[in-house]
Amino acid sequence: MTKNIILFSTFLVTSFCFTQQNLDTDGVSVHGDKRINQLVEIEKRIDQIQGYRLQICFDSNKDIVDAARDKFLKLYPLTDTYVIFENPHFNLKVGDFRSRLEAEKVQRELFGEFVICIIHEELINLPRID
Repeated sequence: MTKNIILFSTFLVTSFCFTQQNLDTDGVSVHGDKRINQLVEIEKRIDQIQGYRLQICFDSNKDIVDAARDKFLKLYPLTDTYVIFENPHFNLKVGDFRSRLEAEKVQRELFGEFVICIIHEELINLPRID
């Protein structure tokens, strides 16, 4: 019983020590830890998950990358494309695949259309709800 009281009082002291933010709303004072607001903001910004993209072109000439992008969009008009500059090359990555199996399926379909087709594991955008 005394252990529970000690733990509870330690919890209260710790809680009050970390209370750093005072918000005043219509005469009501709300005391809260600023870390709670930070967590809420992080939750609002989560719009990416771990997944896969296909890299189908890289070159130092952006015109070549843009031509490959146009060619891909003619084949897959609803698939997102991403041109990323990593000195000295522009990389063209396509798709937001949630599983490696999905990425491999499109990779097989693209075989022979592009010089390279490499699967990369990275953060992808959440699927659109159309």
